[in-house]
Amino acid sequence: MLEGLKVLSRIWLTFISVGLVALFIASIALGYHLYFEVPMNMEPLIVDYSTGQPVLRAVESPHPYTPGWTDRLVLRVPYAKLRFENITLEGGDMLVVEQVDTAEKWTYILNGTGVLTSTFYSGPDGTIKLVIRIVDDGDGKVAWGVKARTYLTDIWALKARPYLFIIVYPVALPAVPAWGLAAFMQAFFTAMIMACWIQNGGFVRTALRCWKRPFLKALRNPLFAMPFVATALLVSEIGLTILMEALGVGAGLKVELPGPLSVLFEASYAVIAEEIGFRLIMIGLPLAVAASAKAGGREGRLAAFLKGLFCPGSLDPGLRRELRGLMAFLILVSSLVFGLTHVLFGGWEAGKAVTATLAGLVAGICFTVYGFHASVLLHWFFNYQWMIWYVAYELTGQCVLEPELVLFCELAVGALSLLVFLVQGLRLAVRRMREREERKIIEELPPTWWER
Repeated sequence: MLEGLKVLSRIWLTFISVGLVALFIASIALGYHLYFEVPMNMEPLIVDYSTGQPVLRAVESPHPYTPGWTDRLVLRVPYAKLRFENITLEGGDMLVVEQVDTAEKWTYILNGTGVLTSTFYSGPDGTIKLVIRIVDDGDGKVAWGVKARTYLTDIWALKARPYLFIIVYPVALPAVPAWGLAAFMQAFFTAMIMACWIQNGGFVRTALRCWKRPFLKALRNPLFAMPFVATALLVSEIGLTILMEALGVGAGLKVELPGPLSVLFEASYAVIAEEIGFRLIMIGLPLAVAASAKAGGREGRLAAFLKGLFCPGSLDPGLRRELRGLMAFLILVSSLVFGLTHVLFGGWEAGKAVTATLAGLVAGICFTVYGFHASVLLHWFFNYQWMIWYVAYELTGQCVLEPELVLFCELAVGALSLLVFLVQGLRLAVRRMREREERKIIEELPPTWWER
């Protein structure tokens, strides 16, 4: 009876892992679609070139506006639409957006939110020069006014400036076409999934054999384990956030965000930059140097260096035992720095330091157990995988999958995962306690005649 329940539970856990991995793969495909097939989908924050130098700012009237209010804006893109978050005009007044070079004009006399202008195209100098004004009907009466802080264009028209974290210092790289960076990121994350897929026996083999093996052995494959680890961390972070907010400590963003796909784009790249800075450099590089120094005859120094840098879990078991203390220290330090960096430089409220530190701890453990590809995949889950279903709905108005249903399922799996990890942890603790007691009993036995 008990054995049958174990088999049934393992089958259910396998079904859950396979289902969420399928969701991971579907989210990668959906990202390709949103980036490259949905037109006019990118919403960057307005960067004004009116003075010749780029300035990040909103186009915003006084509240209430003054009669005849006017603003000027220069966008350095081939084509764009302005998005007005709010337009509140006094009856009879009119909002006018006019292009200087072509006299192309867009007018609006109603009130609304999320209002898009018509498409403006760049002039001979490669810029869109706009004059935005509110035309008064002559009665002198005014209302709240207008505000626009983003514009719409295509990823094909944008440039992106990637960066790398050298510890906590972001180093800017040369600007590249945004579509090229998006394609690289999607291919990179696909490669990380495949690396997790083939590790430690492979995902398919692990899933097929899970029903007849202890669950902890199945977790040796990082892709099989990732749905449980990621969703358990998600539930833990949400629980911590609720607790901190109840205590009056905020953990939300303090800065304004651009449109949904721009946020996804930036958050996805942050995975790569932060994993290089906080896991590969802060944990992997010191481990690689220490492993190379201690390698000796157990394995080559170059092999030990590369394993320590990218996949510490593959080091010689004896060498790993020698480096265990250093690993724990590096995971702790990198996690604390990771949490503090989000608050000091990332625009988050103070409570984010706690949740980001927890995420850093789990990512650091994944890095030392499975490798760089696993910590990237865990980070990608938070910055891309569960977010993309909301982004798809925002951009297309259609539900590929109901975002709330996806989140509910992942939270349910996370709660189950926490319970499973608790049970497995208790079983492991009990087993080790028994082993220690057995060793103690053996040590206390009187010596046999041949030992005297």
